[in-house]
Amino acid sequence: MEERSLFDEKARHYDEWYQTPLGELVDRIEKEAVYSYLESREGESILEIGCGTGNYALDLAARGVKVTAVDISPAMLERAREKARASGLEVELLLADARRLPFPHCSFDKVLAVTLLEFVPQPEKALEEAYRVLKIGGRLVVGAIAEDSPWARFYREKAQHNPSSVFRKARFFTLEELLALLPGKEKMARTVLSFGPEFTGPRGEALEMEKSAQEGSFIVAVSYKI
Repeated sequence: MEERSLFDEKARHYDEWYQTPLGELVDRIEKEAVYSYLESREGESILEIGCGTGNYALDLAARGVKVTAVDISPAMLERAREKARASGLEVELLLADARRLPFPHCSFDKVLAVTLLEFVPQPEKALEEAYRVLKIGGRLVVGAIAEDSPWARFYREKAQHNPSSVFRKARFFTLEELLALLPGKEKMARTVLSFGPEFTGPRGEALEMEKSAQEGSFIVAVSYKI
């Protein structure tokens, strides 16, 4: 599959973004928003779909969560395994398509998918599968880049000049579109990340901006399975 090969090519250098000051700041803000909806608890089972190199999966495992994580890219999974071994963390990492998850119904307490839907040819199918393997009383948490935001424009422009960009065929969503796609009846969403890729100010300034921001470039949504 094309999306698999695109991410295979980026696996070795994928984490370099998170090691930059801007990448570290963006990751912190996005994680705080995602975790505010996920509310992970020690000992519970969480499935991450589209885990990449394990950014969220390993962080959750370090918090005492029983993590199963899947991705369509063998190279991304291998990098995640390397990081898990190096850190001594236990995470079950499996090769799987988000649209055909290899798990029975109602297998996990919670399901997480961050920057996955942008790259899945049938995002509604991936969400149906995520909801299927979620236990009754659980929650599905999704993070996605917002349509018509500074970050979406940035990635589109990069893709125009770089045919190998993973964003070449990416699809972005408005908050309303993402809520409509989510299965279930009880759901909510909000946006964070009020600054764009050109931000060079201090971390404190960015965090203060977040407190008063009305709109952002990153959507976090949750659906409760009742």
